Amino acid sequence: MRNARFILTSLALLAIGAAIQADAQPLGRQTQTSSACQVANIKKGVSGKQCDVPIPKTCKVAINQVTKMHWADIEKSPGISCRFDDTLTDWKTRITGACGACQGRQCNAKFTVYFDCPQPDGASKSP
Repeated sequence: MRNARFILTSLALLAIGAAIQADAQPLGRQTQTSSACQVANIKKGVSGKQCDVPIPKTCKVAINQVTKMHWADIEKSPGISCRFDDTLTDWKTRITGACGACQGRQCNAKFTVYFDCPQPDGASKSP
C-alpha cells in the first residue's frame, strides 16, 4: 500500500512539474535585458513615493507570451501597496512605479521591467 501511494504521489509531482515547466518562457538572453528602479527607506505613514524605470535605447517592453501583458515585476516589503502608475506610464517612453502609504516601520519596493532589444546589424544570430 505504501509503495502504491509513493508511486501515485511521484507521478502527480512529475505531472505538476511538467505543467509548470511548459509555461516557462525562454528569456532569449542575447536580445533581452531588464531595467529597474527602487524606492527605499519609506518611513511609516509616508506615501506618494515613485520612481521611473529607465528604458534602454532601441528596446521595447517585452510581452509575456502566457499572459499577453507587459513583462514586469514588483518586489515589495510587507505593509505597502505598489503598482505601475497607469496615468504616468505609456510603456514606450515612460514607465513609473508608485507606492501608497507605508504601514510598516519602514518599506521598500523594486520595479523591474523586461525588454526586447534588436540585435545590431551583422551580429551573430543564435541557431
